[in-house]
Formats: sequence, C-alpha cells, structure tokens
Amino acid sequence: MRFWQKTLLVVLILFIVALDVSVIMIMNKSWQLNVEREVQRASNEQALIANNIYENLNSIESRGMTINDGVLADVARSYADYYRPQDIGLQLWNQDRLIYDAAGTTVKEAAVTEQEIVISGELPAPYQHLQLLYRRNMEELYTARNELNRYFMYINFIAGPMLIILLYMLIRRLTKPLRLLSNTSTNIAKGNYSERVTLPNNDEFGELGQNFNQMAEAVERHVAELSAMAEEKQRIVDNLAHELRTPLTSMQGFAQYLNSANISEEERITASGYIWSETLRLKNLVFKLLDLSMINHQPIPLFDVSTVELFETVGQIVQKNLEQAGISLVLDITVERVWGDNDLLTSFLVNCIENSIHASSKGAEIRLLAYKQGEDGVVLEVRDFGRGMNSRQVERAFEPFYRVDNARSRAHGGAGLGLSLCRQIAEAHQAQLSLTSEENKGTSIQIILQLHNIAGPTS
Repeated sequence: MRFWQKTLLVVLILFIVALDVSVIMIMNKSWQLNVEREVQRASNEQALIANNIYENLNSIESRGMTINDGVLADVARSYADYYRPQDIGLQLWNQDRLIYDAAGTTVKEAAVTEQEIVISGELPAPYQHLQLLYRRNMEELYTARNELNRYFMYINFIAGPMLIILLYMLIRRLTKPLRLLSNTSTNIAKGNYSERVTLPNNDEFGELGQNFNQMAEAVERHVAELSAMAEEKQRIVDNLAHELRTPLTSMQGFAQYLNSANISEEERITASGYIWSETLRLKNLVFKLLDLSMINHQPIPLFDVSTVELFETVGQIVQKNLEQAGISLVLDITVERVWGDNDLLTSFLVNCIENSIHASSKGAEIRLLAYKQGEDGVVLEVRDFGRGMNSRQVERAFEPFYRVDNARSRAHGGAGLGLSLCRQIAEAHQAQLSLTSEENKGTSIQIILQLHNIAGPTS
C-alpha cells in the first residue's frame, strides 16, 4: 500500500470515528436534556393539578358538602377530561385505594420509561392522605429521537463518499512533492544525473527539494570526477602498455641478436648499448610513476628552502645533458628563500629543464629564475627559446604520457610524464602552475610559491 493510500485510510477512519463519536455524544446530551425538561414539565403540571384539586376540595367543604369517594372521583375526572387531549392521564389514590383511574397504568410510583413519564405526589394538608398520579406519554419524543438517528445514518452514507473524494484530492495534492522526488530519484538512479526536482513551495517539502537538488548536484559532481578519474586511469594504463611495449620489444630483439653466434665485438657493443638505453628508459618510467603515486597518496611537509642551493643542485643534475646538447643554463635569483619540499622542487625544475633541452637547438639558452611576485609570492620559472607549442598542445601538456613530439621524446627516453609530475608537485605545494608557449619562440613554466616569511612549515 502506497503512502498516500495509507494516509487517506488513516485520516478517513480517524475523521469518521471522531465525527461520529462527537455527534453521538451531542445527541445523547441533547436527549438527556430533553428528557430532563419533560420530567420537569410533568412535575410542574402534576403539582399544579394537585394544587387545583386541593382548592376545589376546600371550596366543596366550605359549602358544607361531605367529601367522599364519589366527590373525589368527580373532581379528578374533571381535570382528567381537560388534560386528556394533551395525552395526559391522571389517577387519584386514597392511601392504597384507587379512587379514579384515567392514566391506564399500573405504576403507582414515579418513573420514566420509553413510553411515558409517571409523577406521583401527595396533595397538600389536610388532604395528604390523597395521592395524585400524573402520566405523560413520551412516544413522540422517542419517535423524534429515532428519526434523528435515522437522519444521522443517512448523513453518514452521503458524507462518507464525499469525504473520501475530498481527502483523495487533498492528499494527492499534498503528496505531489513526494511523487516528484520519487520520479526524480528514479531517473537519477537510471543514470540521468542532471535531473532536478522543482518544488515552488516554501514549506518542509520545498526545503527537502532544495536539499535533494544539492545532493543530486554533489552526486553528479562526484560521478563526473569518478568518470574522469576512471578515464584518466584507463588512459594511463593504455599509454603505459604502449610505452612498455616498445622498449621491451627492442630489448627482446637485441637480446636474441646477442645470442647469435656470428657477431663481431663491435656489433655486440652496439646491441648491448641499445639494451642499456632501453633499460634506462624503463627505469626512468618506473621512477616517474612511483613519484606520481607518492605525491597522490602522501601529504608533504614544507620547509625553509634556499633558492640558491636549490638552483645549484638542479644545475649539477642537468649539467651533463646540457653539455651534450650544447645548451647553456643561466641562473637569475632575486629571492633567496621559499617554503617547500626541496626534493620535489628539485624534481620539478629538473623535469622542466629536460623538456626545455629537448625543445631547444644547439647553442640555445635556458633561463632558471627566482623572483618575487606581489606581496606574498615567489615565482620559480624555467624559460627556453626553443620550438614552443601551439594552443592545443599547451592545453594537453600536463596530461600523463602526452608528448608534443613523439619521435624526439622517445629518442631522449621520455615517456611524457614529466609535466604531469610537475603539475602534481605544484598541487602538493598548493601552488599555482602556469605554462605559456608560442611556436618557434619558446616556452615558460612557472610555479608560484609562498615567501618564506609569509607562511610557516606545515606537516
């Protein structure tokens, strides 16, 4: 049974029970008041008749007549004839002896039954031995009550269906927001994460709708993030498989070549050199992947880092590659210290410089700069004047395994992970990363860190 059906049934039962109980209590109270009123009326009339009979008897005695049973009967008869059209009967008793009977009842004591009201009382002295019994018919009052009960049942039969229809319309209207929420949640469960519910009400349902939409937005955002992460992981796996296939195939081929019996020493050295270079390529690839994994899963502490020592360390690491490429490295330091992780910043700058070496021609220059930006920032920048990149290449430059020039990158043992690692190093430092490039004019990569006197070490 659905919620609106349960609500309709419960409200209908409670309403009918409450209404019927209230009406029955009112009818019973009204009936009680009517009976009490009729009893009071009968008591007053009985007292009035008894007083009138008393006066008549006094008048008879004053005329010197003797009061006997015949006289008493005549007096009682005169009043009985007068009240008979009003459906009132009288009896006159002299102690336990019946003098006159126009009541048609055997009840001598006062009583209230479904047919009549019986009131009995003595006459005033000196006629207290006489007792007047008053009977009033109650059938009309009971008939009216029965008619009222039938009318109440008739109203119930009419009001019940009308109440059901009105309650149905009201409850369906009140539960409409729940149906909208249910339909929207069903659509979201089917994958339509952009579905939203519109509830213009400002009541609790309106608040529920707003909270539901906020939840749906959060779900959509998380699903989009998970989808992007899944796609990113799948792309990394695909690219990794592709990157591993080439060096492994080369190593396998040259290993088979070395197993050949008829090769010269020079050919053996050449084959061994190829295997060595591919081994180094695989080693660099694995280390880069490990660096990416460590940055993703571990928070890094920040320390006071000397930019002079940092740049000297970077220069020593890339010195051999610079000499082989015939490229010079120019240092420009105007800010002496920053907050960061020395090893990660070293890795960042080395990767940027190696990319610049691959993009530069012999005799070119690469600049490594450290300078202040604004009041609370330090920029570490690697700037070259090589081939540069177009706008689309700049957009994809930080994607894992993306290479602007596949042939040149493979020739240098690159896997396209350098700039991706640089991006994650910047994120680990909560720093801004900027890359600007123009074809045939060069590329500039900047990481914007905090000054050493602005932020303290974090752990």
